[in-house]
Amino acid sequence: MYCRLLLILASCCPLLLSAQTLERSFGLELTPLHGGQRISGANNTSLSELERLDSLESGGFGYSLGVVFEDRVDRIGYTTGLRYLTVGYSTLEQAAGATGGGTFSDELTAHYLAIPFEVNFYQDPTTDDRLLFTLGVSAQYHLGTRTDRTTFQSGEETGTTELPADAVDYRRVIPSFHTGFAYDRRLSDDWAIRFQPTFQFFLNGNVRAAATTRANRQYYQLGLRVVVRRLFI
Repeated sequence: MYCRLLLILASCCPLLLSAQTLERSFGLELTPLHGGQRISGANNTSLSELERLDSLESGGFGYSLGVVFEDRVDRIGYTTGLRYLTVGYSTLEQAAGATGGGTFSDELTAHYLAIPFEVNFYQDPTTDDRLLFTLGVSAQYHLGTRTDRTTFQSGEETGTTELPADAVDYRRVIPSFHTGFAYDRRLSDDWAIRFQPTFQFFLNGNVRAAATTRANRQYYQLGLRVVVRRLFI
């Protein structure tokens, strides 16, 4: 499936290079995100254990900030640039074990730097309004992951500590697939604004399987991307 998507995107490149440029722009974007994670087993983890983990975890909010370049020729174009994003999840309270007693909950936040390549397909209802469908891929570089554990005794919070991440072998680079549908409004000869509901899915799990790995997680996010674009052609 991944190879097929890359072939589709690659087949669009000759069209982009051979046609006459209609519009170019640089943009600043902000995307509030809400996502979750798909859990898969590792090291013969049982289905009941995966179901238990899944019942304890819930998705969380994050965001993405980016600087992008867009080039359009006729009804097709592409977007690339640089994006910083945070994703993660939290867990419900669970038993801390027979020795320590009490309960705990975790909140995990992962940070990535992404290089996207998106192919855009345009329709222009009016001179200043345009609609576009986006299909793309990104390479996410893992900057770091933080896990904060909050402990409780008899229902009362006793403190929050950061768990060490040295023992976890996080994947350094993860590809992702993303798509969206946008409304773009030209405000003047030089400026435009865009609103784009988006969906992104990480194609690999967040860690490399090791002897102690119980489960792997593939992140996905829904968001609303807001882009302010500076037009220069």
